[in-house]
Amino acid sequence: MATATTIPIKLGRLFIGGKWADAASGKTFSTINPATGEALTTLAEADERDADAAVTAARKAFESGPWPEMSASDRGRLLWRIGDLIDKYNEELGTLETLDNGKPIFESRQVDMPMVAEVFRYYAGWATKIHGETAPVKGQYLNYTLREPIGVVAAIVPWNFPLLLASWKVAPALAAGNTVVLKPAPWTSLTALRLAEICQEAGLPEGVLNVVTGSTRDLGRILVRHAGVDKIAFTGSTATGQEIMRESAATVKRVTLELGGKSANIVFADADLDAAARGATIGIFYGKGEVCAAGSRLLVEKKIKDEFMQKLVERAKKMNPGDPLDPKTRFGALVSSEQMSKVLGYIEKGKA
Repeated sequence: MATATTIPIKLGRLFIGGKWADAASGKTFSTINPATGEALTTLAEADERDADAAVTAARKAFESGPWPEMSASDRGRLLWRIGDLIDKYNEELGTLETLDNGKPIFESRQVDMPMVAEVFRYYAGWATKIHGETAPVKGQYLNYTLREPIGVVAAIVPWNFPLLLASWKVAPALAAGNTVVLKPAPWTSLTALRLAEICQEAGLPEGVLNVVTGSTRDLGRILVRHAGVDKIAFTGSTATGQEIMRESAATVKRVTLELGGKSANIVFADADLDAAARGATIGIFYGKGEVCAAGSRLLVEKKIKDEFMQKLVERAKKMNPGDPLDPKTRFGALVSSEQMSKVLGYIEKGKA
């Protein structure tokens, strides 16, 4: 079994054009294990020069070489192979995710990584099912639509489900024949870099997937503003999504935005209270509550409030906080000290 002491954690370099490289500036930053506060490794601090190199490599791979000549069925087989390799390296990837993000190891290995593998397999099937239509028209004419890849996609992913949300963007982009520049969140870059190695092992041509890391929001802005990027795929806050929409307008980029989240759970008196308490507990505590769909508000019909809260508290007490690497842990470490301070602040507001 892969553990924190047996899996290799390499120095994080940039993956550009099928090769590993230091940042042009030579600068690095540390990625921290949120459970211990200790540095796991150092990562390359990419700047505008590195982002430009990654976009250039992606453009070159899109326009020439084996990728644009590859058949849809071969793209599908390649994506399926990536899914198989994700399964092969499940323990290693799960451990990296937990060390970097702080989520319980059972979530990383038993939920996230199997889902990542299935995402690649799902889009492997789509590779051969992207097609246009022909329309009957009067006269000696052929009227048809043709679906073609967009080009270079910049994928900007958050820290709560690092590899899973990366797969949601990378897999469909590759299935359609695009090339990708992936920018993971600064707190959780390790599995994105490992994904680059896995894609290379699967046979993905050079430049088709590039990974750049950085500790600030500047790197994301650079990619959004870059004239060589044709599309932005982003998951994160509504405010940042609004900024991306404004910035993308200058170069008329296409954007896919998954923003904000969190909703209320509503429980009426005629509900199955045991089932509702179970659902509400999972809804707020799964993933340490760092989930876009977390049920962060609970609206309960007044006459069942006391009974329902008792059931909820009983379940909450069974949520075992502890070492994220312990398979018995059900509540790990929040992803960063900044997030912990924010959560503690909300708790104090709730008490006031």
